[in-house]
Amino acid sequence: MNPTEIRKVMKEIGGGANKRLGQHFLIDPHALATIVEEAEIEKGDRVLEIGPGLGVLTGALLDAGASVAAVERDRRFVEFLSGRGVLQYAPTFDRERLEIIHADASKLDWQNHFKKKDWKFVSNLPYSITSLALRKALYAKHPPTNIVVLVQREVAERAVARQQAKSNKQKGSLLSLMVALASHEARFVKRVTAGAFFPPPKVESAILRIIPMTPEERQAIWGRDPEEIMAIAKRGFAHPRKLLASNLKLAADALVSVGIAPKARAEDLRPEDWARLADVLDV
Repeated sequence: MNPTEIRKVMKEIGGGANKRLGQHFLIDPHALATIVEEAEIEKGDRVLEIGPGLGVLTGALLDAGASVAAVERDRRFVEFLSGRGVLQYAPTFDRERLEIIHADASKLDWQNHFKKKDWKFVSNLPYSITSLALRKALYAKHPPTNIVVLVQREVAERAVARQQAKSNKQKGSLLSLMVALASHEARFVKRVTAGAFFPPPKVESAILRIIPMTPEERQAIWGRDPEEIMAIAKRGFAHPRKLLASNLKLAADALVSVGIAPKARAEDLRPEDWARLADVLDV
């Protein structure tokens, strides 16, 4: 779908893109193909998509053989996708493979749709929900087998900061820690320019791929639920410019006892450092 076609459809369904909801429609076929390829879609795969919009990615996933549960907050797109929307991308698909859910994805219980069945999370994510969506997927009781999302480039870079660091000089963040504690792999796949969307956003985007751990794997690797480690990290990052000891109200000796420099800041710590801290604080 090109900008002219998007304008026509938006006029038909009423109004333009909703800036508050971060609506930017993907028009680059190469980026679209990369997303589907990285998701390794096979016939019969179950996929959750957040923010399908006009259905470009939805259609590509259906065309690749997946069954898609698409969560859309904007009623205009729900009605469009329920009618002729997806047919232009996947004209022969079985409608039983598409479930359109009119809901706010941030408040929806995703597990109800997949239970203990394998699923994948593939989306062109609205920027405003990126961190929350990644957290809900990664820390689900039955997480997806693969996550491939199109997000703001800066977010993608932060998400992989710890896993792709070539040295300990790479600074961490709550996002990079959240991802590192719950995934086998986090990879910055491809930069996507603003011109790949209509209307173009003011920032660049990127395709991010994450292979989540199961809850059992997380427990085995870290010795505890990573949510407990994240609770400490939130306190540690509360005032990023302050020393970690100050944020956590710890004596410097307590940090040194687990191999952390007394004047370290939260951004200096590796995931294993946070895990040792959790043991010291006995949370």
